[in-house]
Amino acid sequence: MSENRQDIELEFNDLVRACDNQSSWILSLIEENVIPVDDVPQRARYSGYHMTLARRAWRIHRDFDASPSATALILQLLDELEDLRRRF
Repeated sequence: MSENRQDIELEFNDLVRACDNQSSWILSLIEENVIPVDDVPQRARYSGYHMTLARRAWRIHRDFDASPSATALILQLLDELEDLRRRF
């Protein structure tokens, strides 16, 4: 049986709502390249993966009062740690 899985498509405002209505936070994540965008952020389309990144980043920011650049670094380090754990 073949499954046809399609990711969801979100607009900028959907990401904003997922992060406590903080559009400036989403824009700062885009500036830090946490969420890669090829278009004007408000016109771009986002996936469920982008939503997951935004929510994860928002929790780090909220829980640790981390700046956007610190949040980007923390996310990068967490990804590297996850990769290392998978290897061993």
